[in-house]
Amino acid sequence: MSELRAALEAALGPIYRIEREVRPVGNCRLFVAVGTPAAPELLVKVLPAELSLAVDARAFEREVVLLADRLGHAAIVAPRGAGRAGAVVYHTRRFVEGTTLRAWLTNHGELPLRRAVEILRDVLTALAHAHHATIAHGDLKPENVVLAGGRARVADAGVVDAVERTLSGGASPPGAVRAALCAPAYLAPERRDDGSPGGPRDDMFAVGVLLHEMLTGRPPAGGAEGLEEVRALPPWLAALARRCLAEEPAARWPDAAAALEVVTRSAGGGGAGSVG
Repeated sequence: MSELRAALEAALGPIYRIEREVRPVGNCRLFVAVGTPAAPELLVKVLPAELSLAVDARAFEREVVLLADRLGHAAIVAPRGAGRAGAVVYHTRRFVEGTTLRAWLTNHGELPLRRAVEILRDVLTALAHAHHATIAHGDLKPENVVLAGGRARVADAGVVDAVERTLSGGASPPGAVRAALCAPAYLAPERRDDGSPGGPRDDMFAVGVLLHEMLTGRPPAGGAEGLEEVRALPPWLAALARRCLAEEPAARWPDAAAALEVVTRSAGGGGAGSVG
């Protein structure tokens, strides 16, 4: 612990110190770094050891900086930087005081319908911005949805693809990044089966899983009944979820902007409208 903290502090520079470790996400350890009053607190995410050995850290840092330049939207917690700290590779983003959707679901179960639609709108807004910038999230799951100040923000957009693009030649077998970083339940079938790269339609499948989990407290199971059979829903919301979860990529929403238009038109700008 002390060696890793010291390595991270040395890599982050003299104005930062590692204040504490927080709950990990999957195989990644997370630390909060604090600096001078003028410097934002950072969340430092450490890649698993096997990926840290396989990633070209300088190339990964360049990829993360490019992501930061292209993901400037209030609904996104954009990456800030990356690098190597001793034996590990890390990336950073601004630390947002709040909780994750995963923590909320674990503690409370399903969400009220109105709140679920509000979070859905915020998530789609973030993804629409990323998709417009030709960036697929690639790892959308409740752990990467931050709830703060009554809004939801999406973190880690594009990071999985950045890791995959910066693997040293032959250093890691195909699918290793996905296996180490992604939650299988949120990956579209074609991405689980043949290792296809992430894209907007894959993100939309993850949105469907996220919506199902917000409304029922659990991800959909294979062959499970539709959402409308589990919970009373507006028809437009049930139809949106079905299209997100379509097995065939071509049957899903082409991108988040298309689905966001339906949510905005059907639920209204403030989350009221037909959600009751």
